[in-house]
Amino acid sequence: MISGIRLKSALFLTAVACVPSLAGAATITSWNTSNVDVGDPVVADGDSDVSVIYQGDPATATSNAQIYYEAPESDTPGLEVQQLSYTAQGESFDGCILATSGTACNGPFQSGKRFKEQLTDTGPVDLVFNVDPTTNGLSDNTEGSVYQVFQRLVNLTGEVIHDVSVELGFGVGDGFQQSTDGDGLSFANVALGPNDLKAFTQYPFGLFGDASANNNFTLDGFFDNARSGFTLDTSDEDMLVSTGIYGAYAGLFDGAWLSQEMAPAGLLWDDDGDVTTDALVMAWFDEEAGLWEALRTVVDGEAVSILDDPIRKATLEEFESLWGVSLEEEPFIEDLANLNLNYGIFLSDQFAGNNFTLRVTTAVAPIPLPASAAFLLGGLGVLASMRLRKSRKRAA
Repeated sequence: MISGIRLKSALFLTAVACVPSLAGAATITSWNTSNVDVGDPVVADGDSDVSVIYQGDPATATSNAQIYYEAPESDTPGLEVQQLSYTAQGESFDGCILATSGTACNGPFQSGKRFKEQLTDTGPVDLVFNVDPTTNGLSDNTEGSVYQVFQRLVNLTGEVIHDVSVELGFGVGDGFQQSTDGDGLSFANVALGPNDLKAFTQYPFGLFGDASANNNFTLDGFFDNARSGFTLDTSDEDMLVSTGIYGAYAGLFDGAWLSQEMAPAGLLWDDDGDVTTDALVMAWFDEEAGLWEALRTVVDGEAVSILDDPIRKATLEEFESLWGVSLEEEPFIEDLANLNLNYGIFLSDQFAGNNFTLRVTTAVAPIPLPASAAFLLGGLGVLASMRLRKSRKRAA
């Protein structure tokens, strides 16, 4: 299923080795790669590789996901744990789980903190982390240690996904057992998201977001100026479970998360001439109408959102002539397959294990949505219905 995979001998992690609990909250020390075929280093800019995650011994078990990394932003193995006392959104953390991008847990915006977990099949995915149960965290959290997780899930399954869950437990594959109340392992009760949510998901801001409410952006999202993502039920301390999609993504794509190859084509503009930053999506292709539809335009050399008054043209060249800029056609708007997850993991002084497992599980539609159907959902009628929800503001 995945080319270039190197099978290596590895110790198959089957259970947690428990030791007597000692004083002090446990700390997460590293990613346990016993069930991973770790990818090679990438040296030249643009080179990439993957660390393939297996549901057991890499020599015999199946794989449902991989951690992707690309130079110069990130390098092998693609994921790491950092010990660092810092504050974010008014909450104290003892470290984080992030990409191997050379940045810190409290690094600046867009410094490559999110590790890219590509879902290549629809089964569960188990990431295992080593723990030292005898050491204290670095922050002033007296109850235990709190680690922020910078995670991005990428749907490469070839299926539309209707639900996603993240849970904590022990072991991998068929040997996985969910964490229980009182074992010292849980999702952290921190206020990370809107309305003090302790866990939330969002599709990338470049596609769904209000620039007036975010100091990091001056341009609204391409499809909508409100955020979109899966809502999460956080009532279980050891499980985060989706309860549907909020925002415009659901209306555009029939309430489901597209696999990357199902996403519509886009026209991109490299507005800043910097290859290390993302180009702007300016238009998407409406296959049913056979036309490109621009939801942004160019005014005085800058991109401006025009969600209420889209421009429709037949060719890329017509838009280049209209705006006086060079555009590039992308076969899929890749960010439509990307889902950002935000949450923390808590370890108290009751935790007695040497490792734990972070499992992602997805649920797909009964009948896979063909690529062409995704385009058909994106006509003007759907976009018009989106306009009714709130007035649109142009980006500054």
